[in-house]
Amino acid sequence: MQSKAHFWGWVLLFVSFVWGIEFSLVHKSLDTLGPNTFNTLRFGIAVISLSLYFILLRQPLWAKLNKSVLHHGIILGAVLFTGFAAQTIGLQYTTASNAGFITGLNVILVPIIALLWLKQPQQWFVWLGVALAVVGTLLLTGGLSGFGSGELLVLLCALMFAVHIVYTGVYVREVDPLALTQVQLITVTLLSLLAAAYYEQESLLALPEHLISNANTEVGQTLWLALLLGGTVGTSLAYVAQTIGQKYLDAWRVGVIYATEPLFAALGGFWILSETLSSYAWLGAGFIIAGMLIAELMEGDQPEVDDSALA
Repeated sequence: MQSKAHFWGWVLLFVSFVWGIEFSLVHKSLDTLGPNTFNTLRFGIAVISLSLYFILLRQPLWAKLNKSVLHHGIILGAVLFTGFAAQTIGLQYTTASNAGFITGLNVILVPIIALLWLKQPQQWFVWLGVALAVVGTLLLTGGLSGFGSGELLVLLCALMFAVHIVYTGVYVREVDPLALTQVQLITVTLLSLLAAAYYEQESLLALPEHLISNANTEVGQTLWLALLLGGTVGTSLAYVAQTIGQKYLDAWRVGVIYATEPLFAALGGFWILSETLSSYAWLGAGFIIAGMLIAELMEGDQPEVDDSALA
């Protein structure tokens, strides 16, 4: 059991690495497409990718569907969509550093939600790992400068991502993880499409130009790379890995591992966008890594999750 937990911990660290690195690509792509249009394509590609996997396994999705999978998958998908939507809208009204810091706060929200919602007590090293990750995120992003509507939306995003982690950790023990993931992805795709159709008609109508006519340009190539990398590895593989991994990992560990995303995003900006990192940022990176290592290396028996708390 412990070896599987370590394995999936490192898999989720790779997921966090991909998310962080692709942040720069997505940032560039949002200059071309609206956020809901981009998420429609990204999650649509993820749905297709996972569908191909079902076909290769000769295990059609409908054979794995039941009332429980549909119920929890739709709720998880709605939570995930809300998180992505709140983040992208909030970014229009706040700074990138504020958004990075507030989003990173989901690392402390995860054990708090587990404690209050699931009545799941946390051991001392949980809070130590969380505290190190929060301090690291503070140093890496420069902390919070002001609080307004944009910051409130990004805080909603952090809350939704934390709820998603805790919720997944409970119900993945009850249903098929691949089917649960696919229902989530389909839900986010449909909700993103509805939001794009309502708010981003121009972006949708311009898709043939951006994806076909401009495919050979630098902008078009960046967009395709962001969509393909984000849709396959960054979404399909990422949420399959999270859903399966949470059968063996406590929710707080997933939260601390994902706290490395701002670190990888900063490194991606350093490599891809030639951005500079201050000495405080490098120190913050060290704190985040320390918190992540505690999540992976500390031993200790966690109490069983009381599934009835969510019934």
